[in-house]
Amino acid sequence: MLSRALRGIDIPSSPPLFGGRRRRVRLFALLPVRDGMRFLPGFVANAAAQVDGIVALDDGSRDGSAEFLAAQPEVVELLRNLPDRPRWDEIGNHRRLVEAALRHGGEWALAIDYDHRLERDFRTRAEQVIRRGARRGHSAFSVLTRELWDRPDRYRADGYWNRKRRATLFRLRADHEFDTAPLHAKKAPLQSQPWPRTDLLVYHLGMLTPEDRQNRRERYERLDPDGRWQAMGYAYLTDEEGLRLRRVPRRRGWVE
Repeated sequence: MLSRALRGIDIPSSPPLFGGRRRRVRLFALLPVRDGMRFLPGFVANAAAQVDGIVALDDGSRDGSAEFLAAQPEVVELLRNLPDRPRWDEIGNHRRLVEAALRHGGEWALAIDYDHRLERDFRTRAEQVIRRGARRGHSAFSVLTRELWDRPDRYRADGYWNRKRRATLFRLRADHEFDTAPLHAKKAPLQSQPWPRTDLLVYHLGMLTPEDRQNRRERYERLDPDGRWQAMGYAYLTDEEGLRLRRVPRRRGWVE
């Protein structure tokens, strides 16, 4: 199912492959990692079925993340920062990932984290979104993030949580205008706005347990104590007032 913003758009013609299939875009996952071994094996198993390759950047991991990624055939390039890097550079890391994907002939990218999982038919749905959106000149789209909560088959569905989305699916371009915010920077090229909403689903395992949620809140409160880069602050990450959970739909679920 596509969002209302994209319904009714005629699918443009494109060169068929053998058997009359349309040519798929060359889609890479852009993956920044720091100490992600808790989630990385599942990430690779999940994402590899949906993308043409993974471009990864290890940001000084000490838990074996870099070594694990280097051994995965799905990882077309692994960039590395030293463990004693002077600072966390979200903007620079994303820039390097985009540049690497372009070097490898990427056409489209999905910016994603190692604790994310793609719905089982993400690629098929993404191809439809890309083709239909192209007729209106769109080259980037927002996807829904479902926060898995307490159980891997339940997601939070009340208030803000039910409409959480980010523009992370975008056409790669050499003139990418990068957001310069040091925290929570937008991943799609700024000149590709507006970013139509889709119902493509990405599930997030990083908020699964109360401990995960507390750790996430404390991390961001250390990085952004005054809420400069997120006006709503970070207390909401552990606030369960009005909590409503829904079951992950079987046909829109995720697998590793």
